[in-house]
Amino acid sequence: MYENLFDNEKQIKMRNYFINLANAIGKVKSYKKNECVCFDKTAYVGIVLKGVLSENVVSSHGNVHTLYVLRRGEISGEPFYFCGGENTILTLAKEITDISFIQNEVLDRELNKNPEAYRYFIHSITRKYRIIMLQLTNNLFNDSIGRIADALLRLASFAEVDPLGRTTVNMVFTHQELANNIGCSRITVTKCLNELLNNDIISYQNKKIIINKPEQLKAYIDVVFD
Repeated sequence: MYENLFDNEKQIKMRNYFINLANAIGKVKSYKKNECVCFDKTAYVGIVLKGVLSENVVSSHGNVHTLYVLRRGEISGEPFYFCGGENTILTLAKEITDISFIQNEVLDRELNKNPEAYRYFIHSITRKYRIIMLQLTNNLFNDSIGRIADALLRLASFAEVDPLGRTTVNMVFTHQELANNIGCSRITVTKCLNELLNNDIISYQNKKIIINKPEQLKAYIDVVFD
């Protein structure tokens, strides 16, 4: 459903470039699960070497919305590197995570030496923009269960389909994390997931969500494209 919006081959090339760059000129720091990843995004770009980050916005009342998650080879802070401005993003380690930090001045020299690398930064920023766009349209056009269905299909968009036609969301999400992703309460998420479970549309294995019937899951969604 979302495979055509995200070019997996380009994503792999981008990840490989940033991993090689991190190994060459970055300085690595480790974070514990649920630890805040606090760094000056006006001075550094972070590259995930191990683990998973979530990047979130938080309201003045303490409400959290997850924008996207970052895995190995993906980067944090590049919009601030190019555009500046105040950092309003809360970055959290979803599990034990290693991040390589590169100073902006060092990155300047790398890009002057290798202008083709701009493509990887543009790819990263565009991918994040598309994810946020999909979240926005999901919240505008779908009810609660439609939001859940849309989020699950998006999160599983790069997963391999098994011989039974099932796909797996390749990361463990708590009900609260899914609620933060789609802008619903945790109780609503639990209720919607239970409905999908009871209809055998999804199931669980090793705490990961398996999409057993993708076409039935799509039926819950009002999409802006076909």
